[in-house]
Amino acid sequence: MEEKKKRRSLFFRRYEKDGKGVKKEDVITDYTLGNFFKLYVRRFSKLVYVNFLYVFGNFPLLFFILGISGNFSNASVAPVSPLYPIAYGLYRATGNSAATAPLFGLFGNMEPVFSHTTPACYVLFGISALFIITFGLVNTGCAYLIKCMIKGDPIFLFEDFFHAIKQNWKQAVPLGILDLVFCGAGAYALSFYQSNYNTYYILFFCTVAAFIVYTFMRFYLYNILVTFKVSFRQLIKNSFILSILAIGKNFGALLGILLFTGVSFLLFSVFMPFGVIILAMLYFATVSFIATYAAYPKIKKYMIDPYYPAEKPDEPEEPEEDEPVFRDHG
Repeated sequence: MEEKKKRRSLFFRRYEKDGKGVKKEDVITDYTLGNFFKLYVRRFSKLVYVNFLYVFGNFPLLFFILGISGNFSNASVAPVSPLYPIAYGLYRATGNSAATAPLFGLFGNMEPVFSHTTPACYVLFGISALFIITFGLVNTGCAYLIKCMIKGDPIFLFEDFFHAIKQNWKQAVPLGILDLVFCGAGAYALSFYQSNYNTYYILFFCTVAAFIVYTFMRFYLYNILVTFKVSFRQLIKNSFILSILAIGKNFGALLGILLFTGVSFLLFSVFMPFGVIILAMLYFATVSFIATYAAYPKIKKYMIDPYYPAEKPDEPEEPEEDEPVFRDHG
């Protein structure tokens, strides 16, 4: 059988895919806003489990929260107002007079201060440092699960989660570290330039633009990682290209994420248990679901469809040395 000529792609020349069965009712071919809500409702219960994987998979953060909670710290008190020394001096000089007592009552309030320098705190913070390792691994495993939900592939939650990590951990760990560095540096730069806006307003807007582009790249980084066997350089390059090519859909996903985040914070401010429930059960999986719903169709369009053979050859060809290979862990 003669193989049809494959279209050239911006990313690589060819891939091969192992077929597997899917549930017909779960397959989405038209990634519209209406289908997003239909699929989200259909996959809601599994998204709750995935969110638990996000939360408990990054268990070192729980030790960090415990460390800064004050339960294992040295406690003391410090004045709330910077005018406390003046108020205290007048109070000591004149005694509890009618003139100085109200002044001391206004500026003499104290608040608890915790010093996180105990051995227990050091141990807790040391364990929490493992977050730089778990971050990339958990994102990789959950990215694969959510991608399968959107594709309509059947999944075995824990088996597929750990299998995806096992297959990709060598790239997932450095990717997670790099991801944390970029997110932390971007947040710090935004905060610094915003607080010095009059001096650095040009750099502020440049940082905002760069941070948005990197946010778009994050829609693709982990999805490409669990879908293709690519080098680290190709992973970054392809994610950047797709962040630009699909900028319209990426902005739509970003607006959806910001809207969901705003609603979550609103519920948290109105009634804190609602916010805690959303954070623990839905937030991270929903954000990832929104991003992947926008990203996967573009990955399919630009990286999968151009190389899906209309007719499978009698003998599959060996991929060339620099050619990424399509893979599916399911």
